[in-house]
Amino acid sequence: MLSRTAENLFWAARYIERADSIARLLEVGYRISLIPNTQSGYNNEWESILQTSDIKDEYLFHYKELKKNKIEFFLLFDTKNDSSIIKCIEKARENIRMVRTAVTLEVWNSINSSFQELEKISEKKYLSRELPTIIDFVKKQVNLIRGTILNTQLINDGYDFLILGTYFERADFTARIIDVKYFILLPSANYVGSQIDNFQWSLMLRSISSYRAFKWAYGNNEIDSKKIIDFLILNMMCPRSLIFSIEKIDHHLKRLKKFYKQKTSAESGISSMHKKFQKLSAQKVLKFGLHDFLKKFIYDLSSVYKNLEKKYFLGAEK
Repeated sequence: MLSRTAENLFWAARYIERADSIARLLEVGYRISLIPNTQSGYNNEWESILQTSDIKDEYLFHYKELKKNKIEFFLLFDTKNDSSIIKCIEKARENIRMVRTAVTLEVWNSINSSFQELEKISEKKYLSRELPTIIDFVKKQVNLIRGTILNTQLINDGYDFLILGTYFERADFTARIIDVKYFILLPSANYVGSQIDNFQWSLMLRSISSYRAFKWAYGNNEIDSKKIIDFLILNMMCPRSLIFSIEKIDHHLKRLKKFYKQKTSAESGISSMHKKFQKLSAQKVLKFGLHDFLKKFIYDLSSVYKNLEKKYFLGAEK
């Protein structure tokens, strides 16, 4: 496969997953904003969402002040924001358009129609009360695109790059959303285990469609940070956990190694991460420090991506 084609497929899938992630972050903000804020409560949830998305500075460059409806629009439809949902879907569409022969007609149609429908919504004046409806629409369209990829694509090297894009983005997002909940939203360690703490964890689980799955895995016991860490970082039964994404990335990089008959730094790097994760426990993560653990994870994952890029997209690794 041409390196340009591989890169287009990888980033198309990554942008699709990012659009879904931004929609879920908006849902977190929306749900948390329904709780009355107090002086002893958590910090501004909308500012936290911008920090999680790593676009707070960009937002403040354009808008100067933090306002709920402006942040919502910035994340949904603002074309000045390269990580807005409409820009993510547009860039996914453009990447797929450039490699039309590498995907099925059904995959192209699902992405193309999703962009066109979203563009129609964006042309109307945005009203904050419509946020839940728009979030639901985006999540449904992303699931449609994912389902079409899984059910119509040939399981070849192109498919590997599509799946790799999905799970690189998902792992990064899951790490960031846990971090924003644990490190940013709570004002101090005194609130760990409090009613505010546990309620925010439940909202976060709902926002990533994992609340019921968590209850199935751990029963109807009270939600607490240790169980959440086990579920979203170390539980292979959770499709949004860090270890699940790592296992998927490891699997598909091993497939590419076998397909091209070449070892890569990216594959050895993710394999090492996977082995370390298999030896972890929630207690060990907490002892290390959750924020520091997540920062290191995001850095290590970025290093694996850089090696993947060097090998398959730039051809710089021999």
